[in-house]
Amino acid sequence: MRDKNVLSVVIPTLNEEENLLRLLPELLALKPAPEIVVSDGGSIDKSLEIAQAFGVTFIAEAQGRGPQLNAGAGRCTGEIFLFLHADCLLPAKSYHGLLQTMTDEPQLAGGAFTFSLGRTPGLWPRVYEMNVWLRSRIFNLPYGDQGFFIRRDVWFRGFDFQEQPLMEDVAWWQQMKRHEHVRVLPWPLITSARRFKQRGYLKSAIRNLWTLIRYRCGVSPVRLAKEYHR
Repeated sequence: MRDKNVLSVVIPTLNEEENLLRLLPELLALKPAPEIVVSDGGSIDKSLEIAQAFGVTFIAEAQGRGPQLNAGAGRCTGEIFLFLHADCLLPAKSYHGLLQTMTDEPQLAGGAFTFSLGRTPGLWPRVYEMNVWLRSRIFNLPYGDQGFFIRRDVWFRGFDFQEQPLMEDVAWWQQMKRHEHVRVLPWPLITSARRFKQRGYLKSAIRNLWTLIRYRCGVSPVRLAKEYHR
């Protein structure tokens, strides 16, 4: 996979200027540099100006993470689509591991990275990482903050994200693993620990698990979203 636009990155944003200032130069420094599409949901900060300054595609065609991801994918030209949250970091080793894996395993339709909080010190970050590792490996259920990826031809078979306010990532992964070969790669995608510190690691883990259980039991994503974002 040596083509310039072999991989396209879609970043859904809503007032993410600080994260874009950090993430975009890191992505553009990767070799080969990926195509980048920032899919904005109505930011009132400087997200547009930042995207323009770095020469990446900026669109504002939809609101809500699922619709934004779908709109971004519609602008991609690469053979692989990678969906990244703005507060993450994609190490070069993980990027090249993804490209090599997709070359070596043509039967692999898509997947995700291993969750990591990077070098955030302390016991609780390691406990939280283990919690996510168990969910991802034992139950084969990664979340969107692990960086979902999919081959272009598979995406256009109808694997877009559902237009729901929460758990669109869970719904997408469930659909993918029912019909395609997907797996979690061993390389990390580093996520910011800021929101876990603010909420508390244990509280975040319990809330996520309880939300997932209720979603699997049929509770409306609209209701879950209202409670989740209180």
